[in-house]
Amino acid sequence: MNNNEEKELLYLQIFGSILFIITIIISIILTINNIKNINHKKPIFNQKEENNISLNNRLIITIIAITFTFISYKFYEKNKYGNNKNISQKELTASVFALISTLILLNTTIENIQRKNNNTDINAPII
Repeated sequence: MNNNEEKELLYLQIFGSILFIITIIISIILTINNIKNINHKKPIFNQKEENNISLNNRLIITIIAITFTFISYKFYEKNKYGNNKNISQKELTASVFALISTLILLNTTIENIQRKNNNTDINAPII
């Protein structure tokens, strides 16, 4: 990996981090919406809007996790024979675990939306 490729990966990581912060803000807004629903106040979003926003937010988080796993893999490839091998291995392992957790959360969101569409009243937390 040359310096330009490394620089591009770092810019991609910055972009992913900014996107992640935005998804956290969206999750906070969705949580506020749930609190309003529980308190029988007018929510910010109706159920269909909330479901769409939540699903899209989880999809974005999953894409971010895939991107970070790819970046970690590229840095692992660069460092696998050098002094930073152990650090790169740990970062790659952490990225893979994060990706697995985002896939589980995406599945949970889909199941939760399906339950809501079937009028059952079980809510999964919005993370």
